[in-house]
Amino acid sequence: MNWEMARYIIAGICTTLVNIGIFSVLKYGAGMRMQMANIISILAAIAFAFVINKKFVFRKKSKDGLGKELLSFCSMRMISMGIEVLGMYGLTELGSVPDLAAKVVLQMIVIGMNYIISKLYIFREDKR
Repeated sequence: MNWEMARYIIAGICTTLVNIGIFSVLKYGAGMRMQMANIISILAAIAFAFVINKKFVFRKKSKDGLGKELLSFCSMRMISMGIEVLGMYGLTELGSVPDLAAKVVLQMIVIGMNYIISKLYIFREDKR
């Protein structure tokens, strides 16, 4: 395992803690409905993940501008958000899996998928 991947794992754990922490506070502390708490927690985790991936994991300096990277990052994360939202519905509503267990399982899937997308598409090394 290289250092970049180790940094990504650390960042992924921190992002997952942000996601699950906000989800738990909203659902159990504030009594918010599961899907709304899930969407808000994912959006907060996306914002956190962009900063930590750009600065800590991939250490990318913007040549094309911050806006283009942010747009690419958010676009790709909307795909993983869709997978997580649909997965939560499927596992909890159709499969009777407890919501926190479903959230943890889906986080493992999303972290792996997001690393590949971030490495190959968003924060790739310029070969110019």
